[in-house]
Amino acid sequence: MWRNALILVLVGLLVVSTGGNVLLLRQTLDQQTTENRLRQRAVAAENGQASLQAQLDQLRSAAASGAQGTAGGAAAAAPPSAPLPGQGTASGADPSALRQIEGEVAGLRGLTPKKSVPLRFLSQDALQRYFVDNFNRDYLPNERESDQKLLSTLGLLNEGDSVVQILLDVLQEQVIGMYNEDDKAMYLVGEDTTFGPEEKATFAHEYTHALQDQYFGLRQLSPKHPDNDDRALAIQALTEGDAVLIQRLWAQQMLSSDEQNELGQSSSSGQSSVLFSAPLFLREQLLFPYTEGYNFVRQMYQAGGGYPGVDAVFLHPPDSTAQILHPDKYRNHVAPIEVTLPDLSLQLGSGWRTIRSSVMGELNLRLVLEQLTDQTRAVRGSSGWAGDRWQLLEKDGRQALVLSTVWDSDNDARNFYDTFGLALRNRFAGARQDAQTATRQALTAATGASDLRRDGQKVVAVLSFDRPSSDAIEAALGDKGQGTGDR
Repeated sequence: MWRNALILVLVGLLVVSTGGNVLLLRQTLDQQTTENRLRQRAVAAENGQASLQAQLDQLRSAAASGAQGTAGGAAAAAPPSAPLPGQGTASGADPSALRQIEGEVAGLRGLTPKKSVPLRFLSQDALQRYFVDNFNRDYLPNERESDQKLLSTLGLLNEGDSVVQILLDVLQEQVIGMYNEDDKAMYLVGEDTTFGPEEKATFAHEYTHALQDQYFGLRQLSPKHPDNDDRALAIQALTEGDAVLIQRLWAQQMLSSDEQNELGQSSSSGQSSVLFSAPLFLREQLLFPYTEGYNFVRQMYQAGGGYPGVDAVFLHPPDSTAQILHPDKYRNHVAPIEVTLPDLSLQLGSGWRTIRSSVMGELNLRLVLEQLTDQTRAVRGSSGWAGDRWQLLEKDGRQALVLSTVWDSDNDARNFYDTFGLALRNRFAGARQDAQTATRQALTAATGASDLRRDGQKVVAVLSFDRPSSDAIEAALGDKGQGTGDR
């Protein structure tokens, strides 16, 4: 979908401040015994952590050649902060208190800072403008076009909805700050505001990203413009899940009971935020790294004896959201099957062009099914995903989508075929059924046409603007779209 490496970094803090992570944090704060046990395991694994940290230092030495290399040495001096419009002083947050939180987070995370992270304080308005400027710079025109037209073709947007505007609206809600991977600095609101428990927990979350960046290179892990949307979202789930776990552990250990109780007080207002009023697909995709990402990291933490287990995942990151949703697939090295599609615009002839092609993944397919059917059917219909490839085409301003999928078993393919078939019938309500069998469904409506076919573990769908174009795409597709490569 939209560039996860950009959008989710920008809204990560927004989710915290509008209730998403606050709700999750409150759930964990009610489980003191479990978290205490996890921390005990982390302490027991300290020696293993030191060994792995040495390995990480060696692996990242090229990228951190100027950074501090020993655990006991002094942190490198922070580079001077370039002045920005609206930049001021920390009248709400005490820098010394922030540095204390940094030390506490580093201790919990088991990663000694390689260098100091500059703290840059902006007014609320300036920070919002900073987010929007980054958004406009990094969210490329062709990416905006692809995201808008893909979701529209699938029927996931209401009439008049703009993906760009929805995301901009989310960005411009109340924000506290963020870690920027480009200039390696923390940006915080510096006005006369109360720097309370929620702001402190948020800072702990964002500083975790700075440590991740110093040791694992976030931009290398998650490029701004990925060629595989599903893999990018899985890696985002790893980085955000790690930060949520630290945020929770820090809040539980460092905040008083009264402060912990304050963390839940903003959760009700979050339900009326722009994020929670967005279409289901957009909302849940934005929340995924913080919810399922946390669940994944928590399991790696428990199984790996604390943070050494999580660091090992950063060295061998997940390849798909299926591995996040089903951690056993990650543990058992069940990699996705690569599915290929030819450039169909070349075969379709004059007037056709390919807008974009990428991987949908289990999470995005689940959300498509959920928005067009219901949650129970969506989970059943998307589990067993093994690989896919989609291609978005256009002729005369009208779009067509090809989705080729491969499944773990014939039964998994049948479940997806049945559920996606229902989703298409809902998508094209009142359409004429040209075919309806156990292996083919074809629908024709005034607004478009679809063709869904199942062959063993493979299911291929075509959504187009009319029946002739759908038939032409089927003819051009032939037996293409097969999975290639082994697991």
